[in-house]
Amino acid sequence: MALDEETKRIYRRTDSATLLALLPELRRLSKAAQKEQERVERGQAEPSGHEGKFAADLAVYLTIAIERESWIRNELKRRGLLPLWPGEEAHLDEDA
Repeated sequence: MALDEETKRIYRRTDSATLLALLPELRRLSKAAQKEQERVERGQAEPSGHEGKFAADLAVYLTIAIERESWIRNELKRRGLLPLWPGEEAHLDEDA
């Protein structure tokens, strides 16, 4: 699941300080979702309908949070605010 274009457009117009401030919160949310996902997986071998939907929704939420964090990191690298790994320039140009 890729980050939707509307979210990308909003983030591109957002100032760098705000994007930097989002990173710890997105990390906190993804860590909490990971812990909840592990708890749900430990609690049920065969989830029922309601619990199965919750687990599926949680997996989608976790994926979205991780994708947003990654996209923001790449945007901050494009803006020159985070260092690049060697050879990373071509990868960042693909998503511009």
